[in-house]
Amino acid sequence: MVDRTVDRFGGRSLINRRHFLRGSGLLVGGLAAATSVATTSAQPAWRSFAALGARQSADTPTPGGTMTWAQELDPVSLDPHTTSNFSAVQAIEHVYQSLTMYDESLNVVPCLAESWEMPNDTTYIMHLRQGVKWHDDSDFTADDVKYSLERLLAPETAGPYATWFNAIKTIDIVDPHTVQFNLDAPFAPLLANFAAMRGSAIIKKDAAENSNLQLEAIGTGPFKMTEYVPESHFTMTKNENYWEEGLPYVDEVTFKILVEEDARVAALRSDQIQYAYLTVEGAERLAGEGNVSVMRSPKAWLVAHFMNTFREPFTDVRVRQAVSLAVNRQEVIDKAVGGAGVLSGPMPTGHQDWFIPVESLPYQQDLERAKALLAEAGLADGFQTTITCSPQYPEFVAASVVLQQQLAQIGIDAEVVQMEWGQFVSDTSRAKGWNYDIKITAFTFYPDPDGYLYNSWQTDSPSNYTYSNPTYDGIVQEARSTTDAAQRHELYNQAQQILLDESPAIFWYVGENIESVAASVKGYTQSYTGRRIFLKKTWLDQGA
Repeated sequence: MVDRTVDRFGGRSLINRRHFLRGSGLLVGGLAAATSVATTSAQPAWRSFAALGARQSADTPTPGGTMTWAQELDPVSLDPHTTSNFSAVQAIEHVYQSLTMYDESLNVVPCLAESWEMPNDTTYIMHLRQGVKWHDDSDFTADDVKYSLERLLAPETAGPYATWFNAIKTIDIVDPHTVQFNLDAPFAPLLANFAAMRGSAIIKKDAAENSNLQLEAIGTGPFKMTEYVPESHFTMTKNENYWEEGLPYVDEVTFKILVEEDARVAALRSDQIQYAYLTVEGAERLAGEGNVSVMRSPKAWLVAHFMNTFREPFTDVRVRQAVSLAVNRQEVIDKAVGGAGVLSGPMPTGHQDWFIPVESLPYQQDLERAKALLAEAGLADGFQTTITCSPQYPEFVAASVVLQQQLAQIGIDAEVVQMEWGQFVSDTSRAKGWNYDIKITAFTFYPDPDGYLYNSWQTDSPSNYTYSNPTYDGIVQEARSTTDAAQRHELYNQAQQILLDESPAIFWYVGENIESVAASVKGYTQSYTGRRIFLKKTWLDQGA
């Protein structure tokens, strides 16, 4: 479908960086953490992240009950090793687990590995948690860990996040509850990468051969996947044998796929659902509703338009630089997300101390310089192109329409092409030959700069966004191979500068995590990751 319609969007002022970072709070365990705050106001409550957690912790959780929550996009596939979309992580993170996980402050803590040791920089000895059962009541062992990682790393799997773990060269089973990883070089992000649940889920040995992993999931997590009906819903029931004592609290959760926000808002109002993710506009529509609360906090949601640098005319760096100079990033924030965003570079603003400060970003609209660069590239009269997006994320469509208008100012005639989410993911992937001119998507939370700067831009990465630069490749390879923090910072600063100079993407903003829960839902904590990590600690006040 081709959409050339220009809509009108309301504007709102940008939250400045100091306000954002002061409110986004604690840099704990090397990661930014945020606890949610309940509010029925449409204004961000940046300063009060501890309030809801303190109030909720005073209540005694009550086990039992069933909930229906909204999932804004279909998972598409439940296979944890082959999928790249965030909606899949949202579905499987309560069913599968990894060796490490996050606590409420985003510290990396033990999960299926209860402890580990490093006799040297390239050896990890993981001591596995004993007594853990799979959802089919069989025992979790080191064989499952070895099988999972070898499947992830196998070339035929084509795992989009395999590069997060390909420093592991061999895996030795020491005994049924001990596994040893032998690395080819020091790799600082490894333990955090396991916690991120991007390709790191541990599945049962031979699961890929004995079941359809796209539709079925047998894990060790707090919930069992009992039904998945694509584009409709998935239902999870309590794992009675879960190893974290007392968890989870609720007996059953059904996630209904409600792509349209209108449907989510209406379902919240009528108590057909007890949770939904919202935009600014959705939150405003719920202001004054006594039966729901709206929670807001920063999140690592870095929105960007990606230019296909393997397809003309974007093979020419001058064309990409012209596009970058033509845009007004503030206008996109105001019109696409109602001002609920903060300017960002290649690393999300607020992600510990890895990001480029907003005031240091080289963002300045310069239409004359942009036109001059196009002329130098032999495109003085402009050119035609397409901007591909999916209506499942309304902000992506809105941002694409604003970009379309801005590019017209320098003679670029852009069509906004909307695709259903599953088709978008498939058609624009590396496996399908990067079939797009410009596309928009977002980086979700990655635990380490390696996830943003290596996984997406290194030439040979399965998740490469059509960019290749040998100098850049060398920098990010060196950065992931050293454990020296100061050296890593310097290298990642260099990498970010190259991306800003060569403009393979237009980095726009980091977003705001806006979620609404019914008054009966207690104990839910928001996360800077954008994931619903602590569903297992959420409970239902059945008397509310």
